[in-house]
Amino acid sequence: NEEVRQLTDKVRDSAGRKFELVTCAYLELAKPDLATAIETVVQAGADKITVLPYFLNSGNHVIRDIPAIINKARQNYPDCHFQVTDCIGMYEGMPELILRQVEAG
Repeated sequence: NEEVRQLTDKVRDSAGRKFELVTCAYLELAKPDLATAIETVVQAGADKITVLPYFLNSGNHVIRDIPAIINKARQNYPDCHFQVTDCIGMYEGMPELILRQVEAG
């Protein structure tokens, strides 16, 4: 989980002013869970939340769990706009990224 937190920090730094808040959340076994992270950023003033599922494929978390959490959040925070991107494994540049990593050794 520390690697995820470190990556989140790097994304936050790289994003600059594109996003006011960048945070990570977990679905099981670690904190904060996604519902708690949503509550935290809404309380901090977020009115638009984009969730990027950090998964390589569309398993149960991506297909079932995340949409259920977001649907409940939409009910709890009707003034907030929620967007869920495709999981990171669906990123169209993923093949090139994988090859670059392999070539870097």
